[in-house]
Amino acid sequence: MDIVEFLEVVSDAPSPSGKKSRVPWKPSQPDDDPFITLPVFMSFCGVAAALRAWNRRNAKFKVILCLPEDSGLSIHLSAARVFLSAMADNKGGTRPFVSDWGGRYSQRDRFEVQGMDRAIFVKEPDKELDDEAWLFADAVVEVPRRSRRHAEASLKRFGMPVVERDIDLLLSEPWSRLEKAFQEGRTSMLSLQKLRRYPPPSVTTEASRVEATGPTLADMHGYGPLVEWGYDLARDIGDYKAGRIGWRDVDAGVLISGPTGTGKTTFVRALASSCGVSVVAASFSDWQAAGSLDDFLKAMRKSFEEALSKALCILFIDEISTFGDRSIRDHNRAYMTAAIAALLELLDGFHRREGVVVVAACNHPEDLDPAIRRAGRLDRHFQISLPDAQARLSILKFHSGIELDQSQAEMFRVATEGFSGADIEQLARDARRAARRRLEALTGTHVIEQLRRVIELPGDFIRALAVHEAGHALISIAIGFGEVTEVKVSQYRIEGESGQLGYVQYGQQNDRPKTRADYLNAIAVCVAGIAAEMEVLGLFADGASGSETADLNRATELATMLEGALGMGHTLLVEGAAEQLERLRSYNPDFRRRVHDVLQSEFDRVKSIIRSRRTALDAIVERLMETRMLSGDEVAEIMQRYRMPTVSLAKLPRRLGGG
Repeated sequence: MDIVEFLEVVSDAPSPSGKKSRVPWKPSQPDDDPFITLPVFMSFCGVAAALRAWNRRNAKFKVILCLPEDSGLSIHLSAARVFLSAMADNKGGTRPFVSDWGGRYSQRDRFEVQGMDRAIFVKEPDKELDDEAWLFADAVVEVPRRSRRHAEASLKRFGMPVVERDIDLLLSEPWSRLEKAFQEGRTSMLSLQKLRRYPPPSVTTEASRVEATGPTLADMHGYGPLVEWGYDLARDIGDYKAGRIGWRDVDAGVLISGPTGTGKTTFVRALASSCGVSVVAASFSDWQAAGSLDDFLKAMRKSFEEALSKALCILFIDEISTFGDRSIRDHNRAYMTAAIAALLELLDGFHRREGVVVVAACNHPEDLDPAIRRAGRLDRHFQISLPDAQARLSILKFHSGIELDQSQAEMFRVATEGFSGADIEQLARDARRAARRRLEALTGTHVIEQLRRVIELPGDFIRALAVHEAGHALISIAIGFGEVTEVKVSQYRIEGESGQLGYVQYGQQNDRPKTRADYLNAIAVCVAGIAAEMEVLGLFADGASGSETADLNRATELATMLEGALGMGHTLLVEGAAEQLERLRSYNPDFRRRVHDVLQSEFDRVKSIIRSRRTALDAIVERLMETRMLSGDEVAEIMQRYRMPTVSLAKLPRRLGGG
């Protein structure tokens, strides 16, 4: 391939007349640089096309290249270095420079290149350009997406046969997987074989040959079973396309529900990206806005017809619970009955909407007509809850690209309790804006500055928390109440608010019927925190009572049920239903005394155990003070290390002095 032919491959634009362009290798020596892998070459095709106006001897420029795809930054940086290396003058001059725009050292690099002849900054799609960027750069250029011609040129350059299957593979695989497969020292043929042997959990279609810039199922943290279902759907669609299964074996209807902001719409985009299919989005309000009932029904049918025309496809129906329930009588009953009947007709039958997966979302699934959720329609239902602490950190990393250090992560966990995925996305957006205004690279500090004010707790307060939670964990393991999976204490709290500052997380309990001993053990675990505080500190704080979920409130409720509602107290007599027992406890002194005796007995038992295992308790507390969090296995290991000594009666010690 000569230079002119090569330039025609990397760009559809005409060659600049009178300019001698340069390429990073001689056509007769395609493998003179072992560091140029096939993906780097394919990226170079796009980079060279974007920078064609500057591809001449002695050109001086500082350019920002804007990538069209999220992943593969390191590949594009390598391609840009190859481009500049080809232009370098061996007789001297400033060295070529390539950097990540918006990266950790971006601000420093901008000053470093002031006196250089040539510099390229590569910008990912999630990074933003401010006014200073346009002032700094000679040009801001979009890199074209990889194309069929780029893939063909890459295969030719590495001496590979140009076959349709390999072209499709190079265009559909994420840059990150291409980078892993095509390593230095590995032949391109072997790399392609590895990509075919270990396909991603997604389906490649014509619509997905251009890599998606949105999230995938791998980015959906905290969604649990819903993500697993999504991966299964992607595999089933792949099997359907390959003819291994029929459409009747594909889950073609699912309902997802959850509070506003939990990412139901984002999940649908990630699902479509991982399955390699398009999305047709609709909602009850969109259809209703069309006008009369007839217009409503026409709009609804049009959405289904559009999805069928794009099959394989996901039809996303938002606000589906607005259809309501036909059993509820009101002045709109006739209108809604007709609307629901039409929806059921469109949902029915696998063959009538073959190739269309209906994903419906709502906030209140209990309001939905039961017929919509029958088999063959939206018979699967997944509930999405607000993300937990680890999921919130993962969501932040997805939207910002940064990881918080241990101290920042703890402040983030405390301050974002109750945040939705949408809230965290807004938080990342605000942090990027703050960094932009100060001409700084985005860091964890910018994120923390956007949070509600968090204050650090005094060391003595944290120790009291650690003693309390260590007591719960120790007693749970010592009496065999249940598996402890995690123990945590917080170093921070939101200023002016009182929240949960520590917890013990337990594994799933057995579903067998509970006996009196089970209830007594549950009461023992509830009072273990204050028992540990009494043993170590001589007093306990008021956090163990007050709310319905507080330790002493729960222990009192369990003891009340034991004595009055379950027939497991001092008599088989059942005093009344559970909701009546609080009143009975208030006005019946004898019943109140019996509840007190149960609580006091378990409190004394727990204090005795803690006293005998004090060394283990202290060790758990010290580890919590160091790490703020322990796994259940770590707690069990400490208790095993400091287990109670036993005396064997099989071998009695001899008395000194004989006899």
